[in-house]
Amino acid sequence: MKINFKNSKKLATIILTGGMVITMSSCSTVELAPENKLDFLKTDVSDFDAEELSRGIEDVKEVDGEDFQLVVNYMAGDKAWHVNANKKLYFSIKTKGLSDDLEVYIDNVHMDTYIISSTAGLNGINQDTMDDHIHTSLIYGFPINDERSYFGINSIDGENEQFIKGYSYGCQYYSTGTILQQRRLESDYLKDGVYANEIDAVIDLLIINKETKEVLRQVSVDSSLGVYINNEVEFEEDGNYVTYKYNKDGSREQIRTIDKDEKQKVK
Repeated sequence: MKINFKNSKKLATIILTGGMVITMSSCSTVELAPENKLDFLKTDVSDFDAEELSRGIEDVKEVDGEDFQLVVNYMAGDKAWHVNANKKLYFSIKTKGLSDDLEVYIDNVHMDTYIISSTAGLNGINQDTMDDHIHTSLIYGFPINDERSYFGINSIDGENEQFIKGYSYGCQYYSTGTILQQRRLESDYLKDGVYANEIDAVIDLLIINKETKEVLRQVSVDSSLGVYINNEVEFEEDGNYVTYKYNKDGSREQIRTIDKDEKQKVK
């Protein structure tokens, strides 16, 4: 989709069309996003720790009105996590300190994946959504306790149609401007300050009396984490393969160069 327009003045313009917001503004200043203070899973190549990745990140959450806790453990399925590539996040959920007179079932798990960026223009864009619930009426939900855990997989799209349609970014200087709605390259995100994904989960629990099988409560627990994006991108330049490392401010530095012919010989 391409939109052209003319404007005789240098000013910010916001257009709303078909549910898509297009912001046109002077590029002399850039609004920065608030600092993100999530716990981060390290999957970027330059700071990759195999032991940490396999161990994952454990998030222990209080359950409102209850004496037990919920333990959520996240593990990334890909060493190199990219914005515009499909990826998997593995997670397990169990209780901690559950009393013998209670049973707990997971009624539903909802996860949203967002872009984390150092610039406000890209920060917080929704990239994908997942829901998981029991697919039979024979039991209340996924049973969990201190020893039994639920194991799930969140398969996250790279750039699906909804993600591309819902996002456009442009810059106008003086008299004319152009917006292109199209698939963006990985380097496009990195140079605009994208450095991670945020995963926000809402876990709905059913708490049941073990003896009477009465449903005592339904309560939701939230959990969040960040996953760092691989900040290295390889380009073909003048017969060589050149790799750049991008910083959070969008700047980049060349970290290695490989002769194209030599690399093909190795293959």
